[in-house]
Amino acid sequence: MRYDSAPIKKLSVDPQTGYLHAKNVPIARIGVFPYKTADGQIAMEAKLPQDLLNDSTVESANSKPITNDHPNESVTINNSILYAKGLTANNAHVEGGKIKVDMTIMDADLIEAIQNGKQELSIGFHTDVVPTKGTFNGMAYDSVQSNIQINHVAIVDRGRAGHSVRLTGDSAEMIQDNFDKEKPMDYTKVRLDGADVTVASQDADRIMKLDADNADKDKKISDLNSKIKELTAERDKLQGKSDADKKNADEAQAKADSAEKELESYKKKYEGDALDEAIAKRMDLIEKVKTYVGDSFDFKGKSDRDMKIEAINSVYDSVDLADKSDEYVNAYFDSISKRKPSVVGYQGKTQKTDSAEKPQLDRYHLAK
Repeated sequence: MRYDSAPIKKLSVDPQTGYLHAKNVPIARIGVFPYKTADGQIAMEAKLPQDLLNDSTVESANSKPITNDHPNESVTINNSILYAKGLTANNAHVEGGKIKVDMTIMDADLIEAIQNGKQELSIGFHTDVVPTKGTFNGMAYDSVQSNIQINHVAIVDRGRAGHSVRLTGDSAEMIQDNFDKEKPMDYTKVRLDGADVTVASQDADRIMKLDADNADKDKKISDLNSKIKELTAERDKLQGKSDADKKNADEAQAKADSAEKELESYKKKYEGDALDEAIAKRMDLIEKVKTYVGDSFDFKGKSDRDMKIEAINSVYDSVDLADKSDEYVNAYFDSISKRKPSVVGYQGKTQKTDSAEKPQLDRYHLAK
């Protein structure tokens, strides 16, 4: 695949449809032009009148798709829905040693880009390059392009390096063939949020994983929302009871305040990255507690404090932590965490020892 390029001229907008029309656009001309080959060398290739201006090549410019930049493959019926943003007219003709044709762009985004300055054409075409030396109009060439067939017309940025060469007037220039170096992109359909979406095949697995992760996070958020509603109802109930029953007002208000704090805690978990962090911390705690209570332990509905007390009681079953503060329980758990059970997965009671850990916690209790 080769490209020629030239500036777009004579633009007009259809007031009824908003389509953009370009009249009598030069898309290729005869001459000798430089091309960069795959190995970085510069080759001079000729477009001779008999090869460019013949009926077959001129007719190949009719009714061809217009694309936004060059795709990494030829435009065909199998991919035109992805690439085609408009069409050339059916009036390709020869004028002054050039092929000219009208065109219509029907894509709103591409029309906006053109109106903002993206106004250079680049013609994608197939050709046979025949190694034949000679001169044309005083310019030496190394090979001749023959059997030229235009595939599409791309709208490209001005001076886009490696894809087009900026020219003056109505002239057209050539650029390197980059199709031999780039693998055509494959596309596939994936189902996202109940709809089929076309994506690059190489991205399909990653996109589907992200969708699954989002679905999992949505479920966690839904569960937290339910918990928030439950806590809100409990708070309102306790506050109502506090107003109705003055005798137990202090106790009821304390419970209401506790519910309010727990509600705020869950709200924080619901917001932003705090959800992921909270989930990660809980999973880490569960893994630690498993080493004491075993894999068969049911963690469902257990708070962090409940799980820590279960782990502590598996080591010191005589310790009563019911009335101890969260700080005391956390310190006790951190202390036993420094001495892991010797048999991973063992579900019975761990052998009691006379280590220094329990006295340390007793001192902590005395200091409270």
